[in-house]
Parts: sequence; C-alpha cells; structure tokens
Amino acid sequence: MTINRSTFVIFFALSISGLGCNQQKAQSAESRAKAKPISAATVVVVERDLPNGLLLAGTLKANQESDLAANATGRVTRTMIERGSYVARGQALAQLDVRMAQLSASEAAANVDTAQTQRSAAADECTRYQRLFQRGVITQQEYDRQTTSCKTATSSAAAAETRVAVARQTLSDGTVRAPFPGLVSERYVSVGEYVMPSTKVAHLVDIDPLRLELTIPEQNMGAVHEGQNVAFQVGAFPGRTFNAVVHYIGPAVRATTRDLVFEALVTNKEKILRPGLFATAHLDVGLQKLPVVPKAAIKTDGDTTRLFAVVEKHVEERIVQIGPAEGDLVGILKGVKAGERVIARPTEQLSDGVEVE
Repeated sequence: MTINRSTFVIFFALSISGLGCNQQKAQSAESRAKAKPISAATVVVVERDLPNGLLLAGTLKANQESDLAANATGRVTRTMIERGSYVARGQALAQLDVRMAQLSASEAAANVDTAQTQRSAAADECTRYQRLFQRGVITQQEYDRQTTSCKTATSSAAAAETRVAVARQTLSDGTVRAPFPGLVSERYVSVGEYVMPSTKVAHLVDIDPLRLELTIPEQNMGAVHEGQNVAFQVGAFPGRTFNAVVHYIGPAVRATTRDLVFEALVTNKEKILRPGLFATAHLDVGLQKLPVVPKAAIKTDGDTTRLFAVVEKHVEERIVQIGPAEGDLVGILKGVKAGERVIARPTEQLSDGVEVE
C-alpha cells in the first residue's frame, strides 16, 4: 500500500493533537490531585418546628370605588382634580355654574318669608274666630270657612319651606364632592362641558385599606378563618413582605373551580400598593418540622437557590427549595436532610467537588 505525502502529514498532525489532549487531561487530573483542601466553616443541619403555610395567588382590589355623577344640571366652571390626585371625604372635585340655582334659592327664601307671615296672620285670625264662634257671634259656616283658610296658609308655608330646601340642595349639588377618601383614577369632564345628573365626573378609588382577594382549594378551606393573618409579596416591591387580616369569607365553594374566595384587608397608609397588583400570599395553617440552615449558607442566583453540603470531605453543590424563615434560619423543603453538614458562608471560589479539611 502506498501512502502519499499529504496523507502522512494529516496522520502525523492527528497523532500530535491526540497526544496533546492526553497530556492536558493528565495534567488537569494531576493538578486536582495536588490541590490543597480548603478550610471552610460548616454547620450541622438540624430540624425545627416552623410555620406550615399554603402558598396562594391573589389580587389586590380597591376597598371601594365609584363613578361619581354630577347629580345636577349645568356647565362645568372649574375642575380641582387630576389623575392620581388624593382627595379627602367631602373635598370638592368639580364646580358647576350655579347662578340659576342661586336665583331660585333667593326667590324661594323670599316666598317662604311671605308664606310664614301669612300663616302667622291666619293663625291669629283663626284664634279670634274660634272665640267668636264659642260666644255665638258667628255661624258654623263662617267658622269653617276661616278654619279652612288657616289650614291652607299652613300648607302654603310648609310648601314654601320645602322649595327653599330643594333650592339649597340644588345649589349644594352644583359642587361635586368626594363621598369617601381615595385616589382619582379618571377625570371625565373639563371646563365648559354641560353635564346632567347622570353624567360621570370622576372615578374615585379607595386604596386604604385595600382588599386582597384570595382563593383556597376546598380541601384546605377549613384552614381559613376571620381574623387570621396573611403575609404576602408583590412583584413591584421584591423582598418586601406585607401583612393583611382575613375579614370576609365566601359563603360557598365555587362549582366550576372547586375553591373558596375570601378577602383580607390590607392597611396601606404609605399608599404605595395599588389595586390590580398580583400577590403571592402565605397562609399559616399550623407547624411543620423542617431541616433548617443559616440564611448565610444559601446562595441565590436568579430563581435558583443552592447551598454546599460536605460529603466525605468533598463539597457537593445542592439545588434546594426553601421554606419559611425564622430569624436567621431558613427551612429547607427539599435538597438537604437533618444531620448533614453544609458550608456556613460559601464564597465565590467554592465549587462542586472541592476537598475541605
């Protein structure tokens, strides 16, 4: 068999390459063998009773919200709010043109004065006629006619007073006010628009307190009760835990989803939480025994949580699922057992397989 020059060159190059790879592997194995064991503080995993809870998904909702109507007719002369404005109960939101209402109120007030004067005069006249009738000076017919006149004057005065009240109410309705404290989520009118009693002026949302609406599977519904504390987190504020108290529990399990709806009230004095935020809640349902490790032993990389166990003097990297925390300790749901040793404070140089003293 004849081997040409080019085939020989290729065969020689492959031989040299394979030899180099084998040498590198040998050197790498030799370096690992010669690597000195590292010194690292370890702790023994122990078990402890920690709160046993259910993870529930929920949504924050306004305690109350409303589309505020004008309840009057007129042209808008002024608006006092913008989107996001916080208003107190009774604060003015918009002002309508109330000049006609003011004139009507003045006219009604003048009419009531006249009617009250007439009622007073009629009452005096009725008293005089009653004495004359008792003395037999006037007939029954004359007395009845005067009595009817007195009743008419009294009714007229009452009607006039009612018209005054209506006029004043119309005048008051010219100023649209907030029925409860909250944030303005939408303003529907501007200056110059003509509104009627059914016209929406603004949308008001009460955000303190908020309602956290949650659902719990029917098999766990016995674990929820009024007055129970609920801890929850929202994506807008990572790492921060908020608290709520269960107040309202649904009367029946929903047939389609086989779960129960309940609501917890959330104090929101800082006014940083908003309706519509998605929440992940933790509902305590008793105690459970879990292995615990110091928080410092846990390393978090994105959504991955890991720690480093020591097995036969070598480091073994573990992906773990963490549970509830208590002080400086955190429970481990999956990934480590009681009695094992873990690195107390892992460093960046620590890796799987490293020997420890």
